[in-house]
Amino acid sequence: MNIATAKEQIKNAVRIYLQKNDDGTYRIPVVHQRPVFVMGPPGLGKTAIMQQIADEMGLGLVSYSMTHHTRQSALGLPVIVTREYEGREYQVSEYTMSEILASVYDCMRTEGKKEGILFLDEINCVSETLSPAMLLFLQYKVFGGHQVPPGWVIVTAGNPPRYNKSAHELDAATRDRLKVMNIEPDYRAFKEYAIQNNVERCIISYLDIRPTDFYKVTTQVNGMNVVTPRAWEDLSEMISFHEELAIPVTDALVTQYLQDPDTARDFALYYQLYQKYKKAWKTENILQGLVDESVIEEAKSAKTDERITLVGLLLEQVTGDMDACVKKHDDLAARVAKLKAEKAETGRETVEWTQRRDAVRSETAMLQSEVAHTQQEIGNMLNFLKEAYGKGIELSIAVNDLSVSRRATAFIGQFLSMDYFEESKALLLHSREEDLLREIRIEL
Repeated sequence: MNIATAKEQIKNAVRIYLQKNDDGTYRIPVVHQRPVFVMGPPGLGKTAIMQQIADEMGLGLVSYSMTHHTRQSALGLPVIVTREYEGREYQVSEYTMSEILASVYDCMRTEGKKEGILFLDEINCVSETLSPAMLLFLQYKVFGGHQVPPGWVIVTAGNPPRYNKSAHELDAATRDRLKVMNIEPDYRAFKEYAIQNNVERCIISYLDIRPTDFYKVTTQVNGMNVVTPRAWEDLSEMISFHEELAIPVTDALVTQYLQDPDTARDFALYYQLYQKYKKAWKTENILQGLVDESVIEEAKSAKTDERITLVGLLLEQVTGDMDACVKKHDDLAARVAKLKAEKAETGRETVEWTQRRDAVRSETAMLQSEVAHTQQEIGNMLNFLKEAYGKGIELSIAVNDLSVSRRATAFIGQFLSMDYFEESKALLLHSREEDLLREIRIEL
């Protein structure tokens, strides 16, 4: 499965484990709440999705890497206590609370969340001395005699041994106590995440053209060549700052993140080409509908790589304008709410209050004009792509990416776009027809 599917599966498991009976007890006993184990190559976002799940479900999150834990740090230190048995006192050993469990209680106290996720990464890297205790922990949720607080679901993760020298295969007894999810790199899942999290459009366009460069971990004579989703996302952030500060994006920067020479070289060249196309295509004219037949013919004759790049350039500009409208709307809404609250509190309209109200009204009128302009841009972009390429992959990329982008969906949800709705509906019907034809062919 891919990381997106794994995320949904983990959310489902957490939701079910936290179901309660009428008396407040959990419907699935702790002993039968198998911890989730997510096994997959490094850099796919296993840790990142845990924070997303916790945030989306309103749960606490405590995250630990097991690579540095010894038996003592995980279980707690032994202490001697006095116990009475049948009238006689004995010295017995107990354990102080585990650092891991103490962190759970700290989270409960500081965040006020009684339920959450305890995420243990690199679980297949634990030392041999800790392995027996881990079996007890995975089944009974106990570390050194101390129970994981009720309502805290355990999720674990690890890398296959071929990617991590410290990792080892889990034995049958350990795996039998886990819900195992094996995940693999999947560019489609990453692309949706990348669009939602504003990864630079030049990176998304490049990977649309070369999806095989999305993930690479290969062993060479001089070490490992590594390109991961984490690397692409971190490179995106660095590119953003370089552009903001007018610092050139060079091979020297790219190779620090894309640690595969061929991929780094190809992307560095593509980045320069992307900037060149940005100037050459004059996307602002296309979005304003100022195109003649020569521009349409030039777009038709462009090679596939340039076509996908052009779609990316159009999306980059139009989603930026959509985002600007949404931010202005939210700002104005907040100011209106504040004005109403002030008037309700004082019961009067001061000169200063009236000036602020009039300013909001003026800016609202300007926003309405900007919204209309952006709606027209969406229509012009989709019409241009239809004229140049028909209902091909270029139009599909534009519509699908608008459907995924948080900035786009926020705008469309607030202000609507009939052009988008028409093309989205047509694309969905076309996709259903293709699926049906595919099923018929299989049956025949």
